[in-house]
Amino acid sequence: MALFKRRKKEEKKPQILKLENIRIGQHAKTSDEAICSIGQLLVDAGYVEAPYIQGMLNRDHNLSVYIGNDIAIPHGEYEVKDYVKKTGLAVDIYPEGITWGEGNTVRIVIGIAATTDEHVAILQNIAEKLGDMDMVEKVVNGTPEFILSVLAGDVQ
Repeated sequence: MALFKRRKKEEKKPQILKLENIRIGQHAKTSDEAICSIGQLLVDAGYVEAPYIQGMLNRDHNLSVYIGNDIAIPHGEYEVKDYVKKTGLAVDIYPEGITWGEGNTVRIVIGIAATTDEHVAILQNIAEKLGDMDMVEKVVNGTPEFILSVLAGDVQ
């Protein structure tokens, strides 16, 4: 019989962005091609099922996922939320940029899959971390490890 209570282990939050889901030096001719690519990365990582990608395309066609500062954040519409298996992110870096919507240029594409309203906090974190163009430049020219450290909150 134990006389001491065991301390509960601190619950570790699941890591929603993993190093293997960050790709640099990407190339795409269109925003749709970039969305399909990041969507497939979310599928391959086990975050979503394949039909989610069409929801990502629909969302961008109905209301652009371009948020400024050379960043687009493709995510699915409400209608495809049932295809999300677990919350996760994927990042593609396009150093030469992609024309997005009406004359915008995107160099950072961050795909989001969220099981609940977690996407709001994720979007807020991205806006805080990449709100400064100097940091955007560092991310575009950075290694996957550096990008992970920025988006995970280690770099100010």
